[in-house]
Amino acid sequence: MLEETNSSAAAVAPLSSLAMAMLFGTITFATVALATRTWLIGDTRAIYAAMSKRSEPLDTESLASIYTLLHHFSVFGFILFFTYICEHHPFFPHDEKTYDRDQFFFLIILIFAMSFYTVQKNETKKKQSGRGSVSTALGDKLQAMSDASIRQSKPRAFDEASFQSFGAGTVHTSGTYINAKATSPSNDVLNRDQTEEWKGWMQFIFLIYHYYHAEEMYNYIRIMITCYVWMTGFGNFSFFYLKEDYSFARVAQMLWRLNFLCIFLCLTQGTTYILYYICPLHTYSFLMVYLTMRVGKHLNYSKYGLRIKLSFVALLIFFVWDVNSSIFRWIHFPFFGTKPILGASNGAMWEWYFRTSLDHWSTFLGMCFSANFPITSLLFRKMEALPPAKCWIAKLAIGVPLLFALVLWAKGPFTLEKHKYNITNPYFGFLPLITYIYFRNLTPTLRSYSLKLLHEIGKTTLETYLLQHHIWLTSNAKTILVLIPGWPKVNMIFVTFVYFYISRKVYRMTLFLRGMLLPNDKKKCMRSLIFMAFAIALF
Repeated sequence: MLEETNSSAAAVAPLSSLAMAMLFGTITFATVALATRTWLIGDTRAIYAAMSKRSEPLDTESLASIYTLLHHFSVFGFILFFTYICEHHPFFPHDEKTYDRDQFFFLIILIFAMSFYTVQKNETKKKQSGRGSVSTALGDKLQAMSDASIRQSKPRAFDEASFQSFGAGTVHTSGTYINAKATSPSNDVLNRDQTEEWKGWMQFIFLIYHYYHAEEMYNYIRIMITCYVWMTGFGNFSFFYLKEDYSFARVAQMLWRLNFLCIFLCLTQGTTYILYYICPLHTYSFLMVYLTMRVGKHLNYSKYGLRIKLSFVALLIFFVWDVNSSIFRWIHFPFFGTKPILGASNGAMWEWYFRTSLDHWSTFLGMCFSANFPITSLLFRKMEALPPAKCWIAKLAIGVPLLFALVLWAKGPFTLEKHKYNITNPYFGFLPLITYIYFRNLTPTLRSYSLKLLHEIGKTTLETYLLQHHIWLTSNAKTILVLIPGWPKVNMIFVTFVYFYISRKVYRMTLFLRGMLLPNDKKKCMRSLIFMAFAIALF
């Protein structure tokens, strides 16, 4: 089976790999030529500009801007070349995976032990992405709850005065006073630092699971993927609700973040998009949230409009995935075929149905949680405004039933073998998710601190997921990359260091190039995308 996979990749790879070699070879040649010219004439401003960590929109009339673009694409090209060498022309033969339960759990315990030495207090930032100013939305939603009429005004822009008045401990909503403890974006429920930490520890376990091929951990990994998809629904819904930015530039920027590395890996390695299924899965979830919020956007802030829209989405999900009909095929047949391909031995249509069906409710539940996030935040703060005894009684009244439900799930559906468990995951996977959120946010202290090591891993989950296929593992994540033969543990440490270093490099590069090519300007975004498509098609 492994030989068939490798031969399939090799059969497709030469043409696309040659095209990418020509493209990035040309870019590298132009970069070196410009660098040499600027060095010889003594004007090195362009070279220093390329070293800046802050990207500026591309200026085609500026030599420094053009050189910066070429420089970063050249570095990216070398990284792609390295992944191709590791995959198709390795320094040493790839090694087979072997499962060692003791070492598997030792590494998990070790990463958590190390992480506790990196605990840090979350920083308060005036500007955070997406849900950073969620406290403002909370005030707006409380206002909407107390109004009998439909709210017509847009959410207030975040400002220091409104935040201070909100965090005063007593919230005023149309004459109604609610006793609630003060909060800030850095210690609210599911704050940015906490979600990055959450993604970090899940990603580490996910990667170790793949490295050791720990099949007995499948059900645990399935829950973690459910959490990732849920967070896509939660985070993007929060962004669109707060920012009301449905522009072409925003969509292009998000699709770039999700697919930039994935597409170039497909072209360089001769692989298929469906092989890296996490990318199309999150892209699909993002588009689901975007369409939900964009269509009839004026209803998002009315009393019943958002409820009606979410109810319609729930019905659509039910009929597409839970009803035995051909609706799924009708919707997706233009994009997926039935012919076996790399990453989809039963055809892309079946593979896509399998991948989406496992978490078909997760994105929707993330949107619902986001829509009710202000109430959740207020619930915690109201309980924390009570005397300590009453506070803990109230928290236990919620926590004990959650734990009871979790135990029933753990002793029931969770014990099933993987194929049977897959059937139950869309309907019960949210139980451990909600329980984790509740207990991770149980006290203000827990919400105010995060583990920096896991936080840093969480930033690059997309890059580590993609690059594991070729420069940590190989043969599309079926074998192990060997750089130090005969020393498996030393090899693992060394390869892991290289792998994480490159992942972080690609993460920063993806954001840097996005800032240059896809600024908040529709015309510039269109021009950049057309030029890139033309360049790729030309080669």
